Amino acid sequence: MPESTGIRLGGLVLGSDDPERLSAWYRAAFVPSAGPGTVLMVGGSRLVFDRRDDLQPSTREPGRILINFYVEDIKAVVAHLMALGVSRWIRPVDDFGPGLIATVEDPVGNYVQVVELAARPGAGR
Repeated sequence: MPESTGIRLGGLVLGSDDPERLSAWYRAAFVPSAGPGTVLMVGGSRLVFDRRDDLQPSTREPGRILINFYVEDIKAVVAHLMALGVSRWIRPVDDFGPGLIATVEDPVGNYVQVVELAARPGAGR
């Protein structure tokens, strides 16, 4: 199928037994200016928080899906997350070649990566 068929990723749905709590964490962490609700707009895409009664309170395989947020200033975002009390860092800020990356765990155990790409692809900091 040719790529010109207009396919694009519309968003990501995170299931939770408490979607309001999970949504509030993501809002505080990444879009503090956003109003309440279970749909969060991030850079033109939707992050949807869905109530699911068939899930455990925390994720069993957190590395199966990695949620990536591209940021302009990773150090400022990490400082903001630390100020919010985020303490479960899977990977501290690290140079991965094309930029900097850090991985944190959300309240239900999903891995969330914060990525700052370098000005030149392939040029780490």
